[in-house]
Amino acid sequence: MRRCSCWQLLWLVLVCSWRIAAAQAQAAPRTDPTEAAALNTILGRWGKKASSEWNISGELCSGLASDKTNWDDYPNINPFIKCDCSYNNNSVCHIIKLRVYKLNVVGQLPSELQNFTYMEDLNLAYNYLSGVVPSFIGKFTSMEYLNLAFNPLSGQLPKEIGNLTNLLMLGVSFNNFTGELPEELGNLVKLEQLYIDSSGFSGPFPLTFSKLQRLKILRAQDNDFTGKIPDNFGSMSSLEDMAFQGNSFEGPIPASLSKLTKLTNLRIGDIVNGSSSLAFISNLTSLSNMILRNCRISGNLGLVDFSKFANLTYLDLSFNNFTGQIPQSILNLGSLEFLFLGNNSLTGSLPDPISSSLKTLDFSYNQLSGRFPSWVNQNNLQLNLVANNFVLVGTNSSILPSGLGCLQQDTPCFRGSPEYYSFAVDCGSNSSTSASDNTIFEADPTSLGTAAYYVTSQTRWGVSSVGNFFQGTNGMDRIYSSSKHFQNTVDSKLFETARMSPSSLRYYGLGLENGNYTVLLQFAEFSFTETPTWQSLGRRVFDIYVQGALKEKNF
Repeated sequence: MRRCSCWQLLWLVLVCSWRIAAAQAQAAPRTDPTEAAALNTILGRWGKKASSEWNISGELCSGLASDKTNWDDYPNINPFIKCDCSYNNNSVCHIIKLRVYKLNVVGQLPSELQNFTYMEDLNLAYNYLSGVVPSFIGKFTSMEYLNLAFNPLSGQLPKEIGNLTNLLMLGVSFNNFTGELPEELGNLVKLEQLYIDSSGFSGPFPLTFSKLQRLKILRAQDNDFTGKIPDNFGSMSSLEDMAFQGNSFEGPIPASLSKLTKLTNLRIGDIVNGSSSLAFISNLTSLSNMILRNCRISGNLGLVDFSKFANLTYLDLSFNNFTGQIPQSILNLGSLEFLFLGNNSLTGSLPDPISSSLKTLDFSYNQLSGRFPSWVNQNNLQLNLVANNFVLVGTNSSILPSGLGCLQQDTPCFRGSPEYYSFAVDCGSNSSTSASDNTIFEADPTSLGTAAYYVTSQTRWGVSSVGNFFQGTNGMDRIYSSSKHFQNTVDSKLFETARMSPSSLRYYGLGLENGNYTVLLQFAEFSFTETPTWQSLGRRVFDIYVQGALKEKNF
């Protein structure tokens, strides 16, 4: 009897032990307590809450946060995290992804972020985070995606960011950084995408960038980079998208860029000195968008064979020093939609025929002459022929907007018989406005597209607009209006509309008497708000010319 009782007791103990172990194995993994406390502190400080879709019953790493779904499939869940719950025998979850995107959170980058040492993807873009990027950013050695774009972050980009050697994408666009790029960025040898546009950087580009052999996208436009574009950039053979316009690079454009045969998008502009050749594009036959605006490129454009660029949809060679005739090979390209050749020294007549794909042609400010081909009368074709040497009397230009003859070189209208001594325009306005000093500001409601002009019925003034908002919304409005009333002005109605142009906007006074004039330009900004939101971070920068003379640079 005793022996039997002992075996029964042993069996009972084994059964109980097995049940306890099974219960422990089925327990749900828990979020690392340090990371959980850090995230709750950050979200609380920003006035945000965890979504019930990933924070079930107070457990952060639960629901959609811990499953295998792609968080990009849930863009409306914001804030959002993703966790890896495979640690400590599937009992501990570490936060590996954090998204607080476009929520206008205010403050500095929280120090609690440094507790997320397993972080792989951090997206804090489109907020109002200020201050410096802390050096502890270099601790995130598992980081693959880091997006801090569209914030007013300032100071220098810390060199410790070069420790993130697993990084695939880095985005710091539209910030207020200062100083040069750290050369340690060259350590990011796995990097595929780099967005540093409109961020305040200056100085020369680091030579260490040549080590970024996997880089496919490099957006560095609208900064204040100086010096030459490094010649060793030609070794970055994976580049597909390169944007460098809006800086102060010196010429010439390095010939080594001809090695970047995978490029589909190339944008270089605003070269400050030196002279460049177009020869470097000869091997870049994969290009679909080529913008080489204001690059001090010279040579006979008529000698360039563009037939090899079969994929080209967008070509901008404006504001250069090209001579010769417009090559027929450009106008024959079957995919080309936008062609900007304005502000060069091209001569001869307009080629004929043109590809049916073309939607926009800008040939303004050249030395073109002769008769118009029949295609100038095509409907829905944007065509700007301002400031050339065309004589319109007796020509086949019936569909072209009237007044083009007055906008040829040296504005020939009223020559010897001036009629006016002033004009005033309320840009973009639907109606005339009488100012407090009794000046009548005329209406300016005409919609101008990518290459267009307009002359008033009284032939008193005209306007020419050229350019396309590259990668902008189709049909992007070029006249902006606002009901906002500006303080400290007696003529607030004059500031309710504005005309926009991405490249060149010119107003012409016609029939003016000879003499000295006072030119009064009045500006107001109502597109970018003054509130602490990411929408306030844009800045409008432009040059002002009067009678062809530069009066204001980067105004």
